Amino acid sequence: MQALCDKDQSTKKVPGMGNLERRILEVNKKRVKVVKPGSKTSFPTTEVRGTYAPPFHVELFRNDQHRLRIVVDSESEVDLLVQTRHLRDIVVLVIRGLAQRFNSTSLNSLLKIET
Repeated sequence: MQALCDKDQSTKKVPGMGNLERRILEVNKKRVKVVKPGSKTSFPTTEVRGTYAPPFHVELFRNDQHRLRIVVDSESEVDLLVQTRHLRDIVVLVIRGLAQRFNSTSLNSLLKIET
């Protein structure tokens, strides 16, 4: 699935102001991976890769219905923006379902909502 990556997470800029880059989100039953696609001059680069083992979780934001954060561990996380709230919800539900099957972490701890 294609998404946009918010590379400037420290500021509260309006999305679409030039700080977004295209990413590919790959999800399977064992792991999640975010890849920066290649171009004519560069190869694809894996930015985040990890299994669903704790402390893995997905964060949603009440103030931005298109944004989600995938946290693999304390050093690996990525903010993604998708086209619609419905697409974001489907992605989160699929990841939550796969993570629940992979380990015994409760669903509530896998989905954290930040204000």
